[in-house]
Amino acid sequence: MLCLGYLNRLFLLAIVSTVCLAESDFNDSFSLRYEKGLSLSALVENTLAKSPDQLWLEALESEANALRKRSDSWVAGAASVALGYQEASSGTLHYIDGGVSVPLWHWGQQDAEALIADKAEQELFDQAIHVKLQMAGLIRAVLWDLALVECKLTEAILAVDFSEHILATAVQSVQLGELSHLDLLPVKSELLTKKSALLRAKVDLNKMAKRYQTITRSNVVPVHFEENRTELREININHSALAFINSKITRKQAEYQALILRGSGQTTLSLGVNSDRGDARSNDAESFNIALNIPLGSAVHNGPDLAVKNIEINKLLADRMYLISKLKEHVFEVSQNLMLGEDILVMAKEIAQLEGDRLKIAESSYNAGELSLQKFKSIQLSQQLAQLKVTKQLIFNKKNIALYNQSLGVLP
Repeated sequence: MLCLGYLNRLFLLAIVSTVCLAESDFNDSFSLRYEKGLSLSALVENTLAKSPDQLWLEALESEANALRKRSDSWVAGAASVALGYQEASSGTLHYIDGGVSVPLWHWGQQDAEALIADKAEQELFDQAIHVKLQMAGLIRAVLWDLALVECKLTEAILAVDFSEHILATAVQSVQLGELSHLDLLPVKSELLTKKSALLRAKVDLNKMAKRYQTITRSNVVPVHFEENRTELREININHSALAFINSKITRKQAEYQALILRGSGQTTLSLGVNSDRGDARSNDAESFNIALNIPLGSAVHNGPDLAVKNIEINKLLADRMYLISKLKEHVFEVSQNLMLGEDILVMAKEIAQLEGDRLKIAESSYNAGELSLQKFKSIQLSQQLAQLKVTKQLIFNKKNIALYNQSLGVLP
């Protein structure tokens, strides 16, 4: 189970494992297997390998390769072939034309296209890292949420055990005539309430187990996945979310420059031959021709495309500003939760210590016959729940450390 690495590890494992085995109808469909050799980073890598995002990343890689091939080409587009045949009405004069037209790179345009390919490759790299960080965030959250619902299940088990003991004591008192059957009804009602809470806790555990399987596409869970808090204290440019949006901006800027250099279209070089054969009017000769087709008026016709690209660039710049604010806000929020969690943990430990001291005194009183078994069991339950709250707060704090690392873009 995931309540691991803390003071109550073996205690929680024993109780939760026993209930999970006893209630197979709740857990068979979503059984999880815990493996000590599986690390958090390995789990992220394994999940990524099976993620549908791989199809998208492969498509981005294909695009980057296509852009690179285009920029490496000697010509700016596909060549075209033209063939023509002309015959005079007399049927004795024939003209045959043939030629090839090749679009040429404008000055600096091929370098601009190569820069687009560079930016596309960088965008692919940054996107892959960002996808990995997002996947790590999902896995971090579900692992710690799984640990928390297991602790809540343990809490519900303790409550049912105590209520069952109270009921057994009450039944014995009824048999001895110390209590009436009417006094037994609220005790039974309380037990049913605790059992209902236990059923909800089991269902919550099943739901979380299913969520884990859905995210990771696996039923293998790492035993150890605690993280140390990163030494970073603020967002930097290496954060994968920022790196990704920056690569998108630089690519759009490269595309903007390439549009300027393209103008209204490509200059075309045409090479051809002409055959003139026939009657006395014919020259009876072949000729060679060359032509250069240069489009004009680029500012007018290229303006709308440049305007659209400029809109895309400025939208991304605005998105980056919002993203930076959102990331900073998240880091601050998690930092506050970390500080609050440490303070709560100190108080929870103090309460657990007080409950432990109280239990020692109660045990002495019970052994001396000064305290009833029911009262002793009540104090014992309070001590167990207080210790469990310490464990739960430790889990909350460890989860906040993981979320803090996530907010600063730190991979496991």
